[in-house]
Amino acid sequence: MSRARRPLASLAVTALALAGLAACGDDPDSGHDTAADVVALSGLEEGDTVAPAEFIDTIQDGVAASSTAEVTMSMDMGEDTTFTGDGVLDYAADTPELQMTMTIGGGGQDVDYEVRAVDGLLYVNMGALSGGKFWKLDPSDPASPLAQMGLDQVLDQSDPIGAVTRMEPAIESVTYAGEEDVDGRDLDHYELTVDLAKAIDALGSDVSTQVESQLPDSITYDVWLDDESRFAQLVMAYEATNVPVSMTMTADDWGTDADIEAPPADEVTDAPSFGDMAAD
Repeated sequence: MSRARRPLASLAVTALALAGLAACGDDPDSGHDTAADVVALSGLEEGDTVAPAEFIDTIQDGVAASSTAEVTMSMDMGEDTTFTGDGVLDYAADTPELQMTMTIGGGGQDVDYEVRAVDGLLYVNMGALSGGKFWKLDPSDPASPLAQMGLDQVLDQSDPIGAVTRMEPAIESVTYAGEEDVDGRDLDHYELTVDLAKAIDALGSDVSTQVESQLPDSITYDVWLDDESRFAQLVMAYEATNVPVSMTMTADDWGTDADIEAPPADEVTDAPSFGDMAAD
């Protein structure tokens, strides 16, 4: 990764990590394991405010009721940097598991890659860049390339127990924006204002002072929930050092089959050092 694009990568991961606020659920062993356990926010009128703790409890119960989903993500950063992806998430495992195919576009060059998160480890196949194999990365290892790039908190942020709970102190307000039809689904729309510095601190993200100084004071998230209080869509947009950043995440087909496994051993190799990656 070039020096010029590393700050953008940090900004992107910060945004994705903070998006865990809407995408994460509750402890799979919390007892909220059936649709009957879901607690919906009811009787709200457009413009009503909701206590952040109540909103978080509702989202946790909704996701815990159906632990797997198909997900999509798209992000635009400036005029020519894009991130797109789709795949499946499984929150029923001891640690959240993920399998996504993604594309990073920028500088006239697209990079296709696959990401799997299994048993707390991250596997990344970047095609020719990784020799056609999966790099095996341990986000908890301070010597790993992820840690040296400031991205070691990525899996922690998708923790369905910790991320939402830790985010709560950073939520300044939650406002109900009404019911809307989104791609044929009747969804409840909420607007969340989040203090970005508090969110970064609460999540324990290793964001450099330089990157943090480029971020706005707060971000507004638009979050849509379905009639079972499950996350359906998130939209966010902000500007950092005159670079507009926008992201959309969706989740659908809750309860879908998700067969997520680590790649076979002969398709896995250790990731190169950060110095080697930066030199490429």
